[in-house]
Amino acid sequence: MIGPNFSFYRLAFPFFFVLLLGACTNYSTTASVQAPPTLISITNNGNSNFTIKVRAQNPELIFQGYRLFEAPTEALAQNPSDLNQGAQCLLAQTAIVQPIEYTFEVDPSQNANTAGVSCRIFATLTPGNHISLRTLGLAVNLSNNTSSYRVSPPSNTLIVP
Repeated sequence: MIGPNFSFYRLAFPFFFVLLLGACTNYSTTASVQAPPTLISITNNGNSNFTIKVRAQNPELIFQGYRLFEAPTEALAQNPSDLNQGAQCLLAQTAIVQPIEYTFEVDPSQNANTAGVSCRIFATLTPGNHISLRTLGLAVNLSNNTSSYRVSPPSNTLIVP
């Protein structure tokens, strides 16, 4: 006989949990691919400072930021030889999650974010070169306890004014 301190939930919860795990068939072992942003415009503010208008949506928890690539041609800006060589974004907020237009700033100085800037990238841009952005997502490998960035496909490109 079950005593008065026995709870039905103490017995039902483990059974329900095992049943739930066994019934779950919609999972994947491949890493999620982040959506690339869309570059809207770039403006030269003088003194090696540029403002980039970006439209982006990255609602996932693994979203980490953006990486900027610059090259003399559109193809090289979108397809660099090393995806780790771009300049990373310093986010002004914890996450960018809605599909709206954001203001990014590219500046070689280590100044703090300007008011209204969602992302600041410490880099020097060369007028006439092309730029492209890629979204960074966190990829965690549970089998060997490592983590790294997963990089999205490239955005469109803009020519630095």
